[in-house]
Amino acid sequence: MVELEEEVVAIKARMVKLEVRATDQEVQLGKVEAELTTQTEALERAKVELVTQAEAFGKAKTELIDDAADAYAAGFEDALAQVACKHPEMDVSPFTTSNHIVDGKIVPRRPQKELV
Repeated sequence: MVELEEEVVAIKARMVKLEVRATDQEVQLGKVEAELTTQTEALERAKVELVTQAEAFGKAKTELIDDAADAYAAGFEDALAQVACKHPEMDVSPFTTSNHIVDGKIVPRRPQKELV
């Protein structure tokens, strides 16, 4: 009977240790869950910031392309004006940025789209 009581005491002691370990594990799990939540929120904020930056980059890229096209067109017009100034008898109307030379003739590079 004494052996049985000792075994019961030993089992109860093991149960107490297991309960303490389970509580410690629950605390640790809570910390991990809190850290995961913090990191998930930080990731969401970073994602929003990245989308915002990507949109800003797209806008800046479009503006740069537009500015470059405007500068190219202005430079081309200036070059035509210089030719017309130096050679007033010359017809510069066939010279456009969308024409190219084929077999010694000026031809459209591609069909002109109508501007609306």
